[in-house]
Amino acid sequence: MKANNQSGYTFLEMLLVLSVVIILTVVIIPIGDRWIQKQSEEEALQMLIATIHHAQAYALAHEVHTSISFRNSGRSYSLFTPINVTYSTIDFPEGMRWVAGNRLRAVEFHPNGHIINPGTLVIQTSTGNKVITLQLQHGRMLVYDQ
Repeated sequence: MKANNQSGYTFLEMLLVLSVVIILTVVIIPIGDRWIQKQSEEEALQMLIATIHHAQAYALAHEVHTSISFRNSGRSYSLFTPINVTYSTIDFPEGMRWVAGNRLRAVEFHPNGHIINPGTLVIQTSTGNKVITLQLQHGRMLVYDQ
């Protein structure tokens, strides 16, 4: 007598594994999207802070007036150097923008590096508002959630 030695998976086992994979995919994809959105907003906020520091350093190094103004209904911002030349323009990620109606419509630096109009910027994100407080003189910034 010969033994019938067949190995493999049954249809029921394959359906069980496939259903587990589908359930995990349905649960993980929305969580991953929110995590990616949060990370891109954090990076954009850090980029805005770095741009403000860069504008201050540029003003101090070249002894010129610099400014950062918000454009496109607050969905992007531009760094301006002398003669109103746009040095760079950066877009915020989808769902993130500068909130209009703030006291600060632009961040400006004197040629000595001091900020012209201290105050607060409110940046709207998908997780809530972020407030950046710009203090007098050498541009110390405080960032907190609202």
